[in-house]
Amino acid sequence: MKMNYVDTSKLDVCEHLEKNFKIILDDYLTFNFNFIKNDKFDENFKLFKFAYESGLYMAKMRDVDSNWKNAEFKTYKKSHSWYAMQVNNCRQNLSYSHNIWEGVLLSTKDKNKKLKNTPIGDKFFLKTIDALKDTGVKSIMLGKLPSGKSIPPHRGDKSIRRIHLGLIVPEGDVTFTCRGEDRKWEVGKCLAFNDFFEHSARNNTEEDRINLIVDIVR
Repeated sequence: MKMNYVDTSKLDVCEHLEKNFKIILDDYLTFNFNFIKNDKFDENFKLFKFAYESGLYMAKMRDVDSNWKNAEFKTYKKSHSWYAMQVNNCRQNLSYSHNIWEGVLLSTKDKNKKLKNTPIGDKFFLKTIDALKDTGVKSIMLGKLPSGKSIPPHRGDKSIRRIHLGLIVPEGDVTFTCRGEDRKWEVGKCLAFNDFFEHSARNNTEEDRINLIVDIVR
């Protein structure tokens, strides 16, 4: 029987993330999703766009919910290494309209398998990246699930284990679901899962939820 979630006590990187939570949170608070315009060429955007739109498209084709099948979605760049996911044309009772998620890539491994920082990573998150540089992580990013929004069921990369570290987690109905099993994010704690397992998220609160997202190879 496959476990829907990964036991974080068996992942060294999770211990490292939780140990360095204060450093990571302090870095985030200096950034706080304050918009920074940067139109320079972004080598990561094409890959990001393909991965996320492919995962959502496959989920859309499998999903039996006609509300999701009739939706239109796109991923676009807000700034260098700062991306957003948008879904439109769903019924009004669903919270899939407009921006449903924002991600800011901080660092990712290059062809030489060394972490290469983005401009935002260099400006705001050097302590976070330095704390994680020897843990074998493949990429480091921030993820914002806005107030009142939901991410529909989708799948990602078979080779990836994805780890969420809760930075800002509102009280109330803010929930992650992996293959039908609900979990709650916790501030300063890790939640880990296999990215290929179908997963979704919702934030039915009045505050945004912010996570640090780290990928490791399975």
